[in-house]
Amino acid sequence: MSNMLIVYRNYLDAAALSGGDWSSGLPLDNLAHPHPSRVARSTDTDPASSWFEVDFGAQRPVSFAGILNHNLSQRGTWRVRLFNVDLEQPELDTGAVPIWPRVVPFGTGHWGEFQWGGHLDTETAETYGIGSYAILPAARRVRYMRVDLNDPDNPAGYLQAGRALLAPAWTPSVNLQYGWSIEQVDESRIVKSRGGQAYFDGKPKYRRLRFRIEHLDIDEMLANAYELERLKGTGGDILAMVDPDDTAHLHRRTVYGRIAETTPIVNDFNARYSKEFVIEELY
Repeated sequence: MSNMLIVYRNYLDAAALSGGDWSSGLPLDNLAHPHPSRVARSTDTDPASSWFEVDFGAQRPVSFAGILNHNLSQRGTWRVRLFNVDLEQPELDTGAVPIWPRVVPFGTGHWGEFQWGGHLDTETAETYGIGSYAILPAARRVRYMRVDLNDPDNPAGYLQAGRALLAPAWTPSVNLQYGWSIEQVDESRIVKSRGGQAYFDGKPKYRRLRFRIEHLDIDEMLANAYELERLKGTGGDILAMVDPDDTAHLHRRTVYGRIAETTPIVNDFNARYSKEFVIEELY
């Protein structure tokens, strides 16, 4: 198990987006919208249509890239490149890699369960708004970024994706404490008639992640947790990944959402600080 990862300072929000061929009704700028259900859609599945470039306007530290709620098939790939001076010589190139997470090594699933190549089945993936993440070896200060989405045989006839995250990632030096929890929240209303029948007013379920970070020094706590809450409040978006190494459950234990309630930074004892987080999923 590796230490958790938190993404909150998304440099895409103030960047200039260009490239590809995207629908006028679902434009490329939708990648900067905090709700992943608001997608950008390419006009077709030609790789020349489904790529984009990002100009941050100045050098920014980037160590994480994410694409949420995409429709690429299990054959789809993506490629992330970072540039500094121009768009010719990349500082880092991930190469074309599968965009679907591999949750089960081939041949090791439960009896009766078949997941081709270890990927989620399409129906399950759709209920999660499938997301893909690239955790880079180290933060690079770069001016430009290019992301290529490739799935020319996609049956939809187009490629689309919701929120994009291009950011530095905070990995706390001391991991989240035991006692963290994740739950499914269902706010559907149930009314029973006089005869005992139950009637449901169904609402979408969402996940709630609670965790606590302790034993951080003042510099790390204020430079990250304090700034996170100051910048985002209860309306801004963040992503929390409980264990980046746990690929089998990455889709279950990674929550993109908002801070549901503000909490204090506590000076527990000499030179050590703690803070609790409550994150509710966004769609």
